Amino acid sequence: MGLPERVAGRLGFSELPRPLELSVYLALAFAVLYLYRVMVVEGMMEEVLGVKIEEELMTLAAAALLILFSVPIARIIGVSSGIVEILMGVGLAFAGAHVGEALLIISGIGANMLLFMAGSEIDVGLLKRVLLASAAAALLVLVPSAVAGLAMAEYYGLSQSATILVIAAFSATSVALTYSLLGGTRLLRSRPGQLALAAAMLADILGMILINVATAAVDPRLLLYGAVILAAITLQPVLPRLHGGPFEAEIRLVIMMLIVLGAVSEVLGVHSVLTSFIMGLVVAETVRNRRELREKLEGLATGFFTPFFFVVSGMSIDPNALTSTILEAAVIGAGLTLVKAGLGYIYFTRILGLRKRVALMLSASITPLLTVTIIAAGIGLQLGLINQELYSILMGVVITSGFLASALMILARRMSAKGEGRRR
Repeated sequence: MGLPERVAGRLGFSELPRPLELSVYLALAFAVLYLYRVMVVEGMMEEVLGVKIEEELMTLAAAALLILFSVPIARIIGVSSGIVEILMGVGLAFAGAHVGEALLIISGIGANMLLFMAGSEIDVGLLKRVLLASAAAALLVLVPSAVAGLAMAEYYGLSQSATILVIAAFSATSVALTYSLLGGTRLLRSRPGQLALAAAMLADILGMILINVATAAVDPRLLLYGAVILAAITLQPVLPRLHGGPFEAEIRLVIMMLIVLGAVSEVLGVHSVLTSFIMGLVVAETVRNRRELREKLEGLATGFFTPFFFVVSGMSIDPNALTSTILEAAVIGAGLTLVKAGLGYIYFTRILGLRKRVALMLSASITPLLTVTIIAAGIGLQLGLINQELYSILMGVVITSGFLASALMILARRMSAKGEGRRR
């Protein structure tokens, strides 16, 4: 049980009916945003109390409070906490908050840890066992994504690099979300469930490759990037030897390598998140087999760094751009998610001969966008490949796809419950 749930239990919120519990947390979140707007942005704290405040520190505190409320809200409505944290960041943007240097640093570490954990989810042995079937499923995700990316490129007049970046954003899914959505069912350990997980892995790998193709400049320094890869590979034999070492030696090594190799990658013209993803791939087997190590890394990543990354991603949205593009984002997100889910459903039912509810669960699990899409949007905005309008659309698509995928999974579970009721 996480800190927000323990706090809720102490306050008695968890014993309330779900709609009322949700209302309490939403009210608390809105109270934080309102107080931030009045006390910090409009300067009431300094004007009334005569206290001079550091805006960056107050922004960090407000973000931390909103992150605490995000976890129970996500649990109640049944979506990823990352989606809710993005929405909290959007709320801060509307309240007038700006991303300061401290938030940028924490967010940057969070992005790299998120990609490291995503890479560590990749099971090469599983990919080998179901390669052809999972590649076909991943292709069904790629085709509509490429069509949507090309259509947006034509409509917005994007450059070649920006087009590749948008296709990467739409092509990738989220291994962690796929694992989470299937984790509550008995499908995860079945062959169809493993196939869906492998398809998500392939989609994420392809997305990361496309991001690097779109952003890496042709530069002789890239030849030196091989040294970074070799340094990352040294983690494989070294990490197991530190098991049982003092002062959390394994965790320290991983964090220091992420920071150092990430910095070297940036100097060489390769974004640090690609290096983090590769590092995760290199040590995937060790992390997977060492439950204690994995739990500590996940606790550090999801408990502190990555929530700030999601909040900052939401804060980076221009409120004016969001209000003018919200309908476009919803239409593109809903259309892309439903088309990908529909193609997946046809593949799992017609080609693999699976039952309808199983096929719907599997297709829903490989459709949501999250990690790689947000990374692609952030890098594109940072490098000037996309503008605020397109960034807002991409973030809106992520939010829409997350809610729709969760809704499809709930629908599939209800189909299962009705089937069981009829059999009785």
